[in-house]
Amino acid sequence: MAPVCLRHLAADEFATVKRLAHSQTAPAQRVQRAQVIWRASCGESASAIAARVGLDGETVRKRIHRFNAEGLEALKDRSRSGRPPTYSAEQTATVIATALTKPETLGLPFAAWTLDRLAAYLHEVKGIAMQRSRIDEILLHEGLRWRKHGTWCGERVDPAFAEKGALETLYTALPAGIWVVCLDEMGPVSAKSYAGRALVQSRTRPAERAKQEIDYGRPAKGYVFGEFRPATGEAFTHPYPGRGGAHWVDFLEHVETWIPSTTERVYAIMANLGSHRTTDVLLFLLAHPRWEMVCQPKYAAYLNLIEPWWKILRSLALVGRRFETWDEISDAIHPSMIYWNAHRHLFVWGKRRRHRPRRSPGIALLPRAA
Repeated sequence: MAPVCLRHLAADEFATVKRLAHSQTAPAQRVQRAQVIWRASCGESASAIAARVGLDGETVRKRIHRFNAEGLEALKDRSRSGRPPTYSAEQTATVIATALTKPETLGLPFAAWTLDRLAAYLHEVKGIAMQRSRIDEILLHEGLRWRKHGTWCGERVDPAFAEKGALETLYTALPAGIWVVCLDEMGPVSAKSYAGRALVQSRTRPAERAKQEIDYGRPAKGYVFGEFRPATGEAFTHPYPGRGGAHWVDFLEHVETWIPSTTERVYAIMANLGSHRTTDVLLFLLAHPRWEMVCQPKYAAYLNLIEPWWKILRSLALVGRRFETWDEISDAIHPSMIYWNAHRHLFVWGKRRRHRPRRSPGIALLPRAA
């Protein structure tokens, strides 16, 4: 084997090679290349180096010659061409341009894109067969991100105090022309018997018992998506068989048509669920820039005023009734919504509920009968 001639190493090169040759955390390939140069600088032959590092002599010679030409860059991997791109730059640009175009201008029967709709449109119209996961990657790489809403509050001991204060501000100090809506899902709601408040005769002998039919089998179930506006008490619901991202976007489109077009800004308070923060929701916000999603902090469900309203809906639609199918539940919710919107009342933040009177002041007051 021909002798190996390693050039003289500068001080910084010598220090770097020595450090990498004895490193326990650097990439294995870089450590091995550094060990070859380190042993060659100590005067070892190519055959001895090959036996020490587990390589053949020709590979050792090539790495030393590369170091002589490139220096410390020879310790790194060379850039590889890799797999050729599946989609051209023109096709990627078409995907981005289509996502930025309103579907209504293309004659489509919906107002916002989803990944499934984009994939179907690109395949049928543009002739680009692209998976929804690849479309998701392209849009996120292009800069499709969630906006961070303001807090308007100073720092406190509670790290989430500023975020909670921002939600309270949306309830208490809201400018004109802005809507605040509370969004959530109720469920899963099962088709079964729901206990009511029927009176039972307890003075008869033997005393009566509250009776309820036994629910056998696996009942059908679903979710009720709801929108509640605390400022007026108006509510809107829509039943769905599940609560996936596609159901959530479809519900947002229904709410968008329900809100007047003259509204300048819409703040939607919602839970921080995975189905609420998908790319489909980002595409909906891209098509409707007046919307801004405000996620409630952890362990602060009380900040979403639709939570106490669900109890009212249950009392109107479910309590004291028996349901065999999910369609029966959907049919029961519709008249309950009509009744509520006809007799609604607004929800005021910080106000005590009407059925809980304030306690009288004092200690050990005499009862009224006395």
